[in-house]
Amino acid sequence: MKPNKTLGLTVAALGFLALGYFGVQHFGKNNMFTTAAAVGGAGAISYVLQKPSQPEAPAAPIKTQRRRNKS
Repeated sequence: MKPNKTLGLTVAALGFLALGYFGVQHFGKNNMFTTAAAVGGAGAISYVLQKPSQPEAPAAPIKTQRRRNKS
């Protein structure tokens, strides 16, 4: 992994932990569990319902025979 990516992921993880800690202090444990479950459920639903990023492979082409012109 690139150093900038590692640093970014570390900062994001620490930010989310701090947000969760202070959120529990302000809103209470049950409200934070409810919020986490709602966000997790929305993420799971969007993952299941998303369209595939690549189109399906087309069916094998049908070979046609050319007719010869009898001159």
